Amino acid sequence: MAHIRSLLILCVVVIGSFLYYCTKQERVVKTMSFNIRYDNPNDGINAWANRKALVYSFLKEATPDIIGFQEVMKHQLDDIQINLEQYHYVGAGRDDGKEKGEFTPVFYLKNKYELLASSYFWLSETPEIPGSVSWGATYPRIVSWVQLKDIQQGYIFYVFNTHFSHMSSYARNESTILLLKKMNTIASGAPLILTGDFNAQPNERMYTTMTENWQDFDQLWDSRELPLDNKPVSIQTYNGFNDETPEVVIDHIFVNGFFDAKHFNTYKVKEDGIYISDHYPIMADLSFRLNQREAQGAVKKLKQNTPAPLIEPQPLCFYDSSKVQISSQGSNTNIYYTLNGEIPDTSSALYNKAITIKNSGQLKARAFQHNMYPSATVSQQYIKKIPTKARLIEVIPQPDEQYFSGSYAALFDGQQGSIDQFNDKYWIGFNGTDNDFLFDFKQRSNIREVYLSCLSHPAKWVATPSMIEISISNDGITYKKIHTASYQASFDESQSQHHLLHMPFKARARYLKISVYNAGLLPATHSAKGNPSWLLIDELVVQ
Repeated sequence: MAHIRSLLILCVVVIGSFLYYCTKQERVVKTMSFNIRYDNPNDGINAWANRKALVYSFLKEATPDIIGFQEVMKHQLDDIQINLEQYHYVGAGRDDGKEKGEFTPVFYLKNKYELLASSYFWLSETPEIPGSVSWGATYPRIVSWVQLKDIQQGYIFYVFNTHFSHMSSYARNESTILLLKKMNTIASGAPLILTGDFNAQPNERMYTTMTENWQDFDQLWDSRELPLDNKPVSIQTYNGFNDETPEVVIDHIFVNGFFDAKHFNTYKVKEDGIYISDHYPIMADLSFRLNQREAQGAVKKLKQNTPAPLIEPQPLCFYDSSKVQISSQGSNTNIYYTLNGEIPDTSSALYNKAITIKNSGQLKARAFQHNMYPSATVSQQYIKKIPTKARLIEVIPQPDEQYFSGSYAALFDGQQGSIDQFNDKYWIGFNGTDNDFLFDFKQRSNIREVYLSCLSHPAKWVATPSMIEISISNDGITYKKIHTASYQASFDESQSQHHLLHMPFKARARYLKISVYNAGLLPATHSAKGNPSWLLIDELVVQ
């Protein structure tokens, strides 16, 4: 009898374990985030037409339950929909909320999940306005979300998918704060998954903001950081179509405390020299928890950053003085500023009227508001020009005709060009060349400094000089080098900015030669490796 009882107990335990295992397996949500790279014909062998078959074959083999795509254009979306018939999707173009611009659609298996609700919003100060842009972002950024029900198990959960600004870390952090608030309102403490290309590595403030333990908010975890049954071979998510790209981890799958992660993988897919995308797809096998995971870390209060002030645009150069106004973008804010290049704080000068700039230097300003974090620092540089007889007599070799109208007036008009619009006639461009700029002062003169305003925009192949040499001559034939400055050009394709290079020295001569050395070929880590870099200059001051 005891033997029979033991067998019955054993059967119950085995069957119970089997049922638990099956139930646990059925609770798994295979979730993928995948930036497929927009259809750019300039991608050469890695253009969409050459990659899309690889994309579809990979997805059909991986069989994710949920896919959060980024950088999907309308015709790509149509292609995906045709080739992945087992999925439904929710998504809209970021430019108009309809079909224009990038989609960040959420795809889900239609035979496994029922769509209960869905919508979109924009990462801006006016999130319900289609195409709205804020916080220094270059393009509109959209969030797509769905509420799904597991048809067999009855579980209800939310999936949010997005693509953060590639230009502004401030915009990424503000987007995170808005997204946390929106998810808190929409999901109301329900199980939640967030996929996306966040253009931020784990050491960036945005990532910390996303994963902190905030008062009155469900904490989020990076699924790759949860206890896993496997150890990922690689965590790199961005490749730039280049095997030598350093490890960049900017694609993430976040979850709240209702999910565990059993497996996490980065799929480094490349076939016959063709990359699946300039991002690798990532996938987490997520399982519903029977109880919510406890929050970790000290509880903090989520606060927004004060909107950054605006410095009224003024010419880079002035002769006597220049009046500059700063305006607030928020209410009840105080603006503090400095003129010595230091970061302003509440002990700095309080702005209350137009600032008179009398010397060369850098104006920096920040806004402060009660119960909010200080704003990002905004800055503007100014050059006080001294009347001089110096004239540019020759540039060797001449600029590339693409950015040269035949006149060098743009170098001396005191105006800086646009960071994104190179054809605004303020830029003079040189492609892969080292260049000499020769000046004649008409007579021997005291010369004390050179300013060169240039651009760094690696995504457009534009880099700062690697070196600048200053040489002087009294006969215009024999030159003596008197000053050298070396620079480290950035090739980070996610960044772009103006650079004002200042070279102070003391000399007396009639002729001055400024030798500007190109940054060289784009390095192996660049998506266009091996091509010559551009040098774009919009202002050159000699005095």
